Amino acid sequence: MRGMKPKIIDCHYQGPEHAASYLLKDRGEAAFIENNTARALPYLLQGMEEDGIRPESVRWIIITHLHFDHAGGTSALAERCPDATVLAHSRAVRHLVDPSRLVASAMRVYGEEEFERLYDRIRPIPAGRVRAMEDHEKVELGGHTLTFLHTRGHANHHFCIHDSDENAVYTGDTFGVEYRKSRPSVKPFLLCSAAPTDFDPDEARASVRRILALDPSRVYLTHFGELDDPAGGAEVFLAALDRLEAILNDAVESGLSGAELEAFCEERVRAAIDAHLAWCGAVLNEQDHVYIDPHANINAQGIALLAEKRRQTR
Repeated sequence: MRGMKPKIIDCHYQGPEHAASYLLKDRGEAAFIENNTARALPYLLQGMEEDGIRPESVRWIIITHLHFDHAGGTSALAERCPDATVLAHSRAVRHLVDPSRLVASAMRVYGEEEFERLYDRIRPIPAGRVRAMEDHEKVELGGHTLTFLHTRGHANHHFCIHDSDENAVYTGDTFGVEYRKSRPSVKPFLLCSAAPTDFDPDEARASVRRILALDPSRVYLTHFGELDDPAGGAEVFLAALDRLEAILNDAVESGLSGAELEAFCEERVRAAIDAHLAWCGAVLNEQDHVYIDPHANINAQGIALLAEKRRQTR
């Protein structure tokens, strides 16, 4: 049985077609998968209105992981959808109920003014409205079944969602980032995200293999949109992952630390992105650089952090 296709809502995070929220509906019930930041709330509410969905009909608010471009708007959306239960990885639940540590950490990185600009408000969610989803656990939406798969590599508290009726997987960041259908490209252009603090190349490969084992007809990426060639996308993502792992190995051997190590990694990450672009036959536009420049910086931070950890375990 072919299931429902989701409504893809552009959250306009840092610009167009960079972060998506997916709105599913079946038999009078609805669910969001991903919700971006509180700044995206007007777009999410508009999406519901366009499809004739009342906030009281939203049964599930699902986040693949806690990173704020996926989950920062959870409390704001939950306030507007009073009957919805938030579904999250078992390791993420306590931070949704009490986000103070995550918020304080992010404010130290961004500063209060920049944090406010990017993420607006992040409030606690009552514990009774948050449910931990274990590996292989299922929920129903109308007459529809969604299965949750724990997928490490990008974050230890990450899961993907398999819609068995449509045979599609909502991948969060597990299958890569930066895919945009509007970009001229021979291959689907996907980059691997090595964001701190949980980047693990072996786990990332295992998670991609787990998705491919389902033989999905399509995957839905948070960054950004539907990809109807999962095998081709996996080839590109794994190639990007290989490039980052090579940088990681060089970083471990470099003897550098701190800011010098991050600069070493960032120079190589940017060169790897250029090589990957050429291999994919992709052409960037001006807006792409708004996304990819901070992506390179964050990847450098994640690789440098893992390199330091690996030295300590030698």
